[in-house]
Amino acid sequence: MRIPAIRIEQPLGVFFAVSLSAEFLLKVCYTIRTEFVDDEDYNHNTPKNMMEKLFSLSPGSQRNKDEKRVDQITRYTETVSASFPNSIILGVNYDEDGNLIENESKRWTVEEDNGLYYLVIPTEEKLASIIDGQHRLFAFNNSTKKGMPLLCSVYLDLPLPYHAQIFATINMNQKKVDKNHIYQLFQFELEQGDSETWSPETLSVYFARVLAEKENSPFHNKLKLGISEDNNTSISMASVVDGIISLITTKPKDDREKLYSKTIDDGRSRELLKERTDNSPLRELYLSNKDRTMYDIIYNYFDAVESTIHKNNKDNVFNRTLGIHALFDVLKEITKNNGIEFKYSKEYFEGLFNSFSNFNFKIEFYGIQTKLRSRLKNTLLLGSGFKSEADLITKFNKEDIQEIKQLIKTPA
Repeated sequence: MRIPAIRIEQPLGVFFAVSLSAEFLLKVCYTIRTEFVDDEDYNHNTPKNMMEKLFSLSPGSQRNKDEKRVDQITRYTETVSASFPNSIILGVNYDEDGNLIENESKRWTVEEDNGLYYLVIPTEEKLASIIDGQHRLFAFNNSTKKGMPLLCSVYLDLPLPYHAQIFATINMNQKKVDKNHIYQLFQFELEQGDSETWSPETLSVYFARVLAEKENSPFHNKLKLGISEDNNTSISMASVVDGIISLITTKPKDDREKLYSKTIDDGRSRELLKERTDNSPLRELYLSNKDRTMYDIIYNYFDAVESTIHKNNKDNVFNRTLGIHALFDVLKEITKNNGIEFKYSKEYFEGLFNSFSNFNFKIEFYGIQTKLRSRLKNTLLLGSGFKSEADLITKFNKEDIQEIKQLIKTPA
């Protein structure tokens, strides 16, 4: 499906306004339901102060479905005066478990053609999270008017914690929304902002925001929400958030649900997650609340990438989503091998990547999207000497490894 879209850029990020039928939306949409717990008296802060703490929003943004309300709207869809001018807000390219979709044949994308934009939806898989408007949409389940076009605002690759921020911003002042529900979206002690209660997703968004805002950071002013295409100056915020999450957990949804099975007053903390075995390389640092150590590892790594790989290659594949994923793949290998007690200084990472300062990543070999991530990862691991040919070669990538060896010997 390829449909006309209007590109709208606002301070939070870019989204696209499109028209999609209710019938199609029912096929591709899902909701991430917020689990409620009965915390007492959430009025420690004003709404304004809470909204400023957007780093710590919950990925689960929707209320439980009100069947009575849905039935009322269903009846309204059948009337001759039915009208739904407000947009249904969607966050796309995440599956129902909260995983960022990397398969290019499934991802929703936007194409530009002579200044006009088109939203491309390649499959009917459920890859669209409803940020706001679930009752309007689900009312069409039992309606005879499923073909009705609905206005949608579509965010591409918007990290899940931001789904809750948008929901909270829209609904904070609407009387029908229980304020306790809104406060539940802010995943930390509102009075103290205790990071020990943060899920891996929340912490990852926080790290990404700090990296984007800190002066002299390799990501300063580069990370953008909802960007639809790669360019020299912007990097998808989702790719960085997803990469950080991968260092901490293999099951972010399970961690989130386990954490929020308890209130803050009842002892919500990362201690709850220790019973589940997880081989993510920085998992123990996360469970031990050593957030500064984790941040320093990530910062030093990408600072070294900036001074080596990016030194003479500002416009290269590592500014793009698959390149960012490949860089995190390499960091996972390094930290998995060396352990959490190792001193991960900028100088250490520079020592690994110095040989790539003049390496040419713009050749045809790195132009095949389906193989790009693995080729970049193997190139960095082999060229840095961190892994040997024997470590990397399989029956499926033998030709790739041989080509990479040759490129490393005679860099263009």
